[in-house]
Amino acid sequence: MKRSAPMKRSPWPRRGQPEPGTAPASVKTVAKPLERPVRYAQPANEPLFAAPKPVAHRNRRLLDLARGMPCLLRIERVCNGRTDTTVACHSNLSIHGKAGARKADDFWSCWGCSACHWWLDRGPADALVKEAAFLTAHLLQVVEWRRVSADTRRTLQDRRAVEWALSAVSGFQAAWVKR
Repeated sequence: MKRSAPMKRSPWPRRGQPEPGTAPASVKTVAKPLERPVRYAQPANEPLFAAPKPVAHRNRRLLDLARGMPCLLRIERVCNGRTDTTVACHSNLSIHGKAGARKADDFWSCWGCSACHWWLDRGPADALVKEAAFLTAHLLQVVEWRRVSADTRRTLQDRRAVEWALSAVSGFQAAWVKR
């Protein structure tokens, strides 16, 4: 049998419920209000106190020294050998302070042409190859900084910037040896 209009639904009466359209006599409380503040457990993988962020060590004068200098990375079949594109290339290693969007400190940099800088940051090479190339270039960079520090024809600001970088790198190396 087919109906032309759907059946009207009527609510089934439930036990303990008032009839529809009538208000209940009194409302029972479901739970007692808390008498003490709620303390949530600390998750096991989160520290109790957040560690402070490390302060970035920046020195604009040190980065400006890279202009017009030769490339120290000298990646084979990549380096363009042009001194007009030389910039300070920062380390991508976590031991040098690189993390997420944070750049490594300025004393963990070396002079590199634009092509070598691209290769170091985004190139297709293996991470160990890039690490070895940067560390080799950084050793050459320390030699260049020592040369700038001893050059009396350089400005006092340049020599101070280089001495700042050399003292920071030597302090890091001394701390690394103590471990």
